[in-house]
Formats: sequence, C-alpha cells, structure tokens
Amino acid sequence: LKVVSPGFQPRPSSLPMKLALLMLGLARGEQAVCPGEGARYEDFKCNHDPTHRVCAQLLDGEGQPLDWGAKGNFWQITGQEAFQWDSEIRENHGDSWCICMWATARLIATVGCENVHLRCDATDVAYVEKSYVDGGVNLQPAKKCLQQKCPGLSLQRLDDAVDVSDAAERLPPPPPARSLDPL
Repeated sequence: LKVVSPGFQPRPSSLPMKLALLMLGLARGEQAVCPGEGARYEDFKCNHDPTHRVCAQLLDGEGQPLDWGAKGNFWQITGQEAFQWDSEIRENHGDSWCICMWATARLIATVGCENVHLRCDATDVAYVEKSYVDGGVNLQPAKKCLQQKCPGLSLQRLDDAVDVSDAAERLPPPPPARSLDPL
C-alpha cells in the first residue's frame, strides 16, 4: 500500500499522459489545449505570455496549410513563409498554434472574420477582450470577431454593449472633502 499526502498531483512523464490529464480540465470549464502547440508552454495552452493568447487552426485535415480565404494561408498572409512551422505542428499531432493577438487582429482585418479559423475553447477569450493594444495594433477587430465566433465564452455580446463615453457626466458630484485632523 502506497500512502500519498492530500493534494498529491502525479507528474505525467509522457506526452499522451500529459494531454489526457489536460483534456480532463475541460470538464471543469478550464481553457482547452491548443492541439499542435509546441513545448514552449508545458501545458500546451494559450494563456502564458502577454501576446500568444489565440489558438488558431493553421492546418487542414491532411496536415497541409489551411487557406484563410483568397489571400492564402496563415504564413502567406502574415509574411512568415520563411519561418513556417507546420512540420512542428504535425509532429505534435495537431493542427493549431497559439498566435499573437496583434496577428489575429491583422488577419481579421485582412481576410474578414468569416475566413479565420479560431478554436474558441483553446483561446483565452477573456484576456483578449480586456486587452486594447498588442504590438502597437488595435485589438478591436479581434475582439469583435471573438464576440461573433465564441459567444458562449465572450464576456460581452455585441447586442448588450453600452456606450459609457458620457458616463462621467451622469455621475453625482463627489462628497465634500473632510479633514482628518481631530482638532
């Protein structure tokens, strides 16, 4: 009989075991694994650094670069063909990768929301929605597209948005300042 202390978490040693344990997290409402992501993130999730928060499907069912409309695939559109890492995605037995929020916004502006291939369950939707700029790029196109494609995970829907630009004018005046000096 082996006794383990409460809260003991076994460390899986193989990639399939790690992926199986990570997939169990989905039942608890956790962010899913981005299938194909590399070893840069030990748990294969898009929620670690300040920019790679969007899980995008980059390969098709045959493991070839997936077209994102008439302008080509992800690497062609982003000008990254010289660095194309599709072989690494295939080696990781997936079709997706954690991409930058700024790249997501630019891709959406270039090819339209209907042509991007995002994995909502593996994207840190809440983080993207609370961000405004990444890499000097306005994230509004990415936020709007995530609201359309990931309505169950989106914090705010387009139809319940409120304009708060004049909210300061509607607030009551602050109370008068009081002295903290007891005398």
